[in-house]
Amino acid sequence: MASVSIFVSHSHHDHALCQRLVDALRSTGADVWYDESNLGSGQLGPTIERELRARPIFVLVLSRAALASTWVEDEARWAYNLFRRDRTRILLPILAETVDDADIWLFLQDFKRIEAAGVQPYPLEDAVRQTLRALALTPTGQMPAPTAAAPQESAEELLERGKALRAQGRAAEALPLLERVTQLAPQSFDGWTNLGYAYRDLKRYADRLDAYERALQMEPRAAVGWNNKGTALSDLKRSQEALAAYAEAIGLDARLVEAWNGKGNTLSDLNRHQEALDAYERALSLDPTFAVPWIGKGNALRALDRSQEALAAYEQALTLNPKYASAWTGKGSALRDLEKPQEALTAYEHALTLNAYLVEAWIGKGHALRHLKRYQEALGAYERALSLDPESAFAWTGKGNALRDLKRYQEALEAYDRRLALAPATRSALEGKARALQALGRIQEANALEAEAKRLST
Repeated sequence: MASVSIFVSHSHHDHALCQRLVDALRSTGADVWYDESNLGSGQLGPTIERELRARPIFVLVLSRAALASTWVEDEARWAYNLFRRDRTRILLPILAETVDDADIWLFLQDFKRIEAAGVQPYPLEDAVRQTLRALALTPTGQMPAPTAAAPQESAEELLERGKALRAQGRAAEALPLLERVTQLAPQSFDGWTNLGYAYRDLKRYADRLDAYERALQMEPRAAVGWNNKGTALSDLKRSQEALAAYAEAIGLDARLVEAWNGKGNTLSDLNRHQEALDAYERALSLDPTFAVPWIGKGNALRALDRSQEALAAYEQALTLNPKYASAWTGKGSALRDLEKPQEALTAYEHALTLNAYLVEAWIGKGHALRHLKRYQEALGAYERALSLDPESAFAWTGKGNALRDLKRYQEALEAYDRRLALAPATRSALEGKARALQALGRIQEANALEAEAKRLST
């Protein structure tokens, strides 16, 4: 189960309640950030912005003091703006004392709140229990709370709990709750959108696209909905349709950074790397503090043989989010391009400490180990990649190369053949297979493959 990351916003007048809430959240294993020094957004602006971006759950201790606090309002507005761009995010206000409903900021009015009837606060321990239930969290050592939908739960409650389960990496448990949301509220844009996200987690890509299209039926002018459709189409390798969806999203909201980033990703898939770079640059001109387009920029620069610039892009991504495994992987690849295999290996291994299931990092680790002539270890890295994705053409090529390095030529041929059966022939795969054939004395076959490899390079 993934550790869920939570941002807690509060006024210093509510510090005692906030501390009890934070202690309860941390008792579940959650990673919680809050302003422990009560310095406020003026002194902590960059830190607050970074932490808000990195934490998909925003918990607000709501009181008269919080409503009167400019910096608490700023945090809440920043969280709301992130929610508008990413409907997987959770905004959960917890009423700390009786307030006038009319005083609650308008942008928060539609969010579920932890409160008793009549805009009244729960007693402290009840508020804590209700919060943990809403976020599907259980203190360490206790039996997990049931995740099935209770008959009395509203679509709103089920939606928040489903989103919280997804944030913990529990998509299979979230799925029936989100499906129930779409039954109870079939006109809910957020319900269909988050159901699509759950389908994505479970690799049900066609169902995911259907869910996003249902969401767009509810809100056809929602830029984030078109962006979601673009990502789904891109994952289904329907690249031209994906580009059309991103164009719709950008036409509705030219400042939607995610759509420019998605457009860049799809253009990269089409090997249109300069256009991809332009799209990433546009995303970064809108939001230079968003780490994801920096990774895309690095990838495009590598494809354009600008590895030193790519390394700088990956390092900028890591400055913004040092826990981004994909950025560490990209950094490793740029270092390998620059003939720094030991530093590359360190970067790949760091990526794998953050995400042991990242196929690209295992493949990169294999490449770095081969450069260091650690062939048996390289083979192990490629085999780990293939255990995660048996259809990775790059991993099969790497495995073939490592087996050839180990003089296991017949096994190398089998690996190259698996690679060539998966994807169109590439020069590296053909040349690797040709060298294995030469080692086995099958010179005529090797020469034919080398000729084909040369044709591909012209």
